[in-house]
Amino acid sequence: SAGLVTSYIGAATKGKVALIEKHKMGGDCLNTGCVPSKALIRSAKFMADIRKCQKLGFKSVHVEFDFAEVMERVQRVIKTIEPHDSVERYSNLGVECHTGEARIKSPYEVEVNGKVLTTRNIVVGTGARPSIPSIEGIEYVDYLTSDTIWNIRDQPKKLLVLGGGPIGSELTQAFARLGCSVTQVQRNKRLLPKEDPEISQMVLENFQNDGIKVLLGHTPKKFFKRDGKDFLVCDHDRGTVEIP
Repeated sequence: SAGLVTSYIGAATKGKVALIEKHKMGGDCLNTGCVPSKALIRSAKFMADIRKCQKLGFKSVHVEFDFAEVMERVQRVIKTIEPHDSVERYSNLGVECHTGEARIKSPYEVEVNGKVLTTRNIVVGTGARPSIPSIEGIEYVDYLTSDTIWNIRDQPKKLLVLGGGPIGSELTQAFARLGCSVTQVQRNKRLLPKEDPEISQMVLENFQNDGIKVLLGHTPKKFFKRDGKDFLVCDHDRGTVEIP
């Protein structure tokens, strides 16, 4: 998203702009971040409203849904927005688009696909990737990340989420509202530790009301398998605990 906005503004102000992308236009925001997560949250919120229909003035509401269809809708939302972030659109705006891996050769030279571009200014907007924690045994677990979770179509009956930041908390709540049994493990003593304490507490209470098992102050130590099932061992103030 940063690279697109920079390119758009640069071209709109008559600058000569080259945009280099090695994977997908739109980056994390369109493909694995803001857009898919908000699409999923919208469907999950609908299910939450169904469950509290009496508070909204309805005696009863019945709904049937297919988990795979919900996940397919997420992809449809991405496809709808995709043209706005496409090579075609940015080329029409006057941006010179390149698909490939860039290498900065000097403060004024960038190489892509064997071609050297010269420039007065270079903006690096390469985003980020999910960090896989170095927990013993994690390589034996078929884990998902915020990049790969959008590929699933079979509903996970049990889901363990590591982390109580915004991404972990969004996915925790959405999947719980869609019928998954979710356990959230947070190393910190509260959820969303960068937010005000009363906000963290409000989120915690909402999660507990949704049936989410939130384990605060739990430090993951290792994963292991027993009878074909995955377990996480955590340390906390009262000792060691195994979490299925």
